[in-house]
Amino acid sequence: MNPKNISCSIFILFVFILVAGCSSAVDQQIVTIPLFPERHGWDLKQVSISDTDTTIDFKRVDCVWVVGDDNRPSDEPRVTTLAEKLVALAPQDVLDITPDRYNDFKVGDDSFTRKVVLIFKDKSSYTLLIGTPAITKPAFVRLADKNRVYVVVDPLLRQISLDTSTWLAPKEG
Repeated sequence: MNPKNISCSIFILFVFILVAGCSSAVDQQIVTIPLFPERHGWDLKQVSISDTDTTIDFKRVDCVWVVGDDNRPSDEPRVTTLAEKLVALAPQDVLDITPDRYNDFKVGDDSFTRKVVLIFKDKSSYTLLIGTPAITKPAFVRLADKNRVYVVVDPLLRQISLDTSTWLAPKEG
């Protein structure tokens, strides 16, 4: 092999490695599509979150989030953040499982960690069944009327409290 061919091969290899290693970070990101791509938190009218025993309701009254049946003032920034995150929920992966395994992932119709009902101003609604079967695992989400189970890594889904007092507006003074 002559030195000119070796130099040319090394140069081509160098350029290839340089181009391959310098692709933009945007190209390397995983593209995730929200479950509700055309919706926003401000489109919500009501959010109900429950487990098997307890339900907490957030309602928008005169453009302000209130908590419970007695419409107590909420911690508005916190509830708004929750609403935005629920509507912008973007799964990282889709699991190919059969309906008979929904309970294993806690996304069954009767076996879930949290059930979230989103009611929008246009009167459309969606029910999310959220499962967190183990502390170290990601959360799983299934739309109640669909068969797909999504993997979601947002820690918010593990931290949704059903204690109404944690969602009330801070007391002034």
